[in-house]
Amino acid sequence: MPAPQQGPIGKRIARNVAELRAARGLSLREMSERMGKLGRPTLSTGIMKIEDGTRRVDVDDLVALALALDVTPNRLLLPPEAGTDKGVDLTPAVTAPTEDAAWRWAVGEYALFPLDAPTPAADVVKFMAANRPHASTNLSVLEQEIAAHLKDLKPVARAARAAEQAGVPFRVLLDYLRLTDALNSTDDN
Repeated sequence: MPAPQQGPIGKRIARNVAELRAARGLSLREMSERMGKLGRPTLSTGIMKIEDGTRRVDVDDLVALALALDVTPNRLLLPPEAGTDKGVDLTPAVTAPTEDAAWRWAVGEYALFPLDAPTPAADVVKFMAANRPHASTNLSVLEQEIAAHLKDLKPVARAARAAEQAGVPFRVLLDYLRLTDALNSTDDN
């Protein structure tokens, strides 16, 4: 039987599964055992076929593989890094403009379309509300929270724009804000 035609995501999943399994020092047999414990029995030969691209991965496989490798499904779907200006093929006809854009879209922070026109703020908020239910459950609540803190948020927005203009990548800025408490760097020293 001929190998199924893989699209860009299928090829990337195959590569990512192989690289992550190897990085964790897991044999095919150990990976197969993990999949079985997760309720998605997959023979060692099945894992090998996934890695060489001759077996397609359905969404149930994807989630089980991610759990077995201790990553998110997005980590299997996308490139292992972000931060370059390389485009990311999502389908044979759709390419995210950069790795950052692909990752930001995948985690619900960024709407890819329309790529050629600015997205109104309301559309961005709707996209985020629909794709980040853990962060905000209700669009009107999010809008109210922003409005209630707008005076205090404006200097943060100005500082963020200044940092981006100074060359600080947006993802670094977000990570810094998320990790300031953990890094004990909330003071200006």
